Amino acid sequence: MIKFFSNINLPKKTAVLSALALCIFLSFVILCGLYTEQNSALAAENEKLSAAITQKERTIAEKTRETDDLQAQLAETTSLKPSVTSTGFPKKGGVYLIDESDQLWTLQSLIAEGKDIEPGVPAASASYRLRENLYLNRHPGYENLFCLGTEENPFCGSFDGDGKYIKGYFASESLFHADSHAQIENLSVINQTDEMSKTGIHPSVSKPWQCKELERHLPDLPDCSVQLEIYDWDADTTQWAAELLRKHWDENTGRDAFFVSITFRRDAIEKMFTLKDETVYLQKIQAALCTLAGTEYTNIIDEALVQEEGYLWFVRLERTGGLTCCTFEIGEPDFHPDTYGDTVDSYYVIVEGNQAGKEVPIQYFRIPYTGGEMHTIGVALHFRIESVDVNFDGKQDLLIHEGYSGGTGGSWDNYRALVWRENAGQFAYFPSFPSSAYKLEFDRERIVDRWRNGASKEYVFIYEIVNGEYVCTRELLTEESWNSEGDTVITLYYSEMGELVETHVLSDIDERKTLYPDMDYWSSRV
Repeated sequence: MIKFFSNINLPKKTAVLSALALCIFLSFVILCGLYTEQNSALAAENEKLSAAITQKERTIAEKTRETDDLQAQLAETTSLKPSVTSTGFPKKGGVYLIDESDQLWTLQSLIAEGKDIEPGVPAASASYRLRENLYLNRHPGYENLFCLGTEENPFCGSFDGDGKYIKGYFASESLFHADSHAQIENLSVINQTDEMSKTGIHPSVSKPWQCKELERHLPDLPDCSVQLEIYDWDADTTQWAAELLRKHWDENTGRDAFFVSITFRRDAIEKMFTLKDETVYLQKIQAALCTLAGTEYTNIIDEALVQEEGYLWFVRLERTGGLTCCTFEIGEPDFHPDTYGDTVDSYYVIVEGNQAGKEVPIQYFRIPYTGGEMHTIGVALHFRIESVDVNFDGKQDLLIHEGYSGGTGGSWDNYRALVWRENAGQFAYFPSFPSSAYKLEFDRERIVDRWRNGASKEYVFIYEIVNGEYVCTRELLTEESWNSEGDTVITLYYSEMGELVETHVLSDIDERKTLYPDMDYWSSRV
């Protein structure tokens, strides 16, 4: 290198050195520029990271404050349990909490009767909050016409549904009979009254205001049948209710499968027989029930009352297949709670109208209960008369659904039947129709019954029409016994027309299904 430069003259050396210095300087400038640009990018990235960290710190601080607040609220909530009123409502901060449907029934009564939810706080003007979705099922005190508030005592408080719903049978879509001061919010009402209007409403009354509520709501349900239970002995209320239902009956003339009825519950009858003037009240109540039955049937009822020397406690009017039926029941005059259940041994059915194009004059039948039926006061709630061919002769008859019974042998439905006699142009009592049955199989022209006798015997019966009458044509009996070694032996006996046909020793209880599949109606397993 030195040798090379030494061979170059001075001017040329100076030029070379200047060019070299310029290259070095330019390289330095470029490197500085690159360093500065990288520094700027790093600074910008650092600024972004610092901003993000600052935001995160703020979020953490806010969340910490929220957590502290929630912990404080939780501590306050757990340390302060809501008090519970004597009427059964938890209370927080002046608001009464509703968690169960029974509370709503209680609230309905408190408001209707103008009572306080707790001393000094009228139930009608208090504040409430719903905390659970509720279903108002049928209630023995006042069914299907639930309403918070009455005309005399409207609801004027506040009700916060808290986004929940109340489902049930109400005569009013709003669920409330409220005045202009009431505040009702955040509540959904699911009304099933339309469904009930197809089968009837079933209110029970013990106070006059409940009858007034029924009167107020009936115009909203013009097609609805009514089955009314009386829970108290008030004669004026009964008369008023009878007039109301009779008017409702007259307004629905010609409507098929329509009914109205009044039944005195055991509560009312027991209370009535503790009164000094029980005879007076009985006369008034019988007069009220005759009002429902109408003048055309009163003479028959009066005749039955004289024959039985009893009292009237149930009347039902219904229409089926062109016929009008009136069912009524008479109790014994020496009724006492200790003998309850043995006081009623029959009921009456009056029939008139049009059958198969023929006018049917008024007929009436006294129909006995059997020893296996639970003929107690209250069973009348299950009465229903259906137009159906019960003996398969092509003519419509009357099947009486009496309700159900139960005992150690199981449970069963009770029936009676009136058959149409074409030649005579009238109905006749049909005593061969099985009074108790498990299943009506009219499509197979038979009736099935089943029951147990103790723990070891179980029966299945098939009833069919033979020579115009029902008879037991087939029977199965399963009997459990023990052999000398102490092993269980299960024997199945098959009979026809009362005569034993076959006997089977079963290895397994389910063999009954394979041996007689069309009679597999066993109530339980042996």
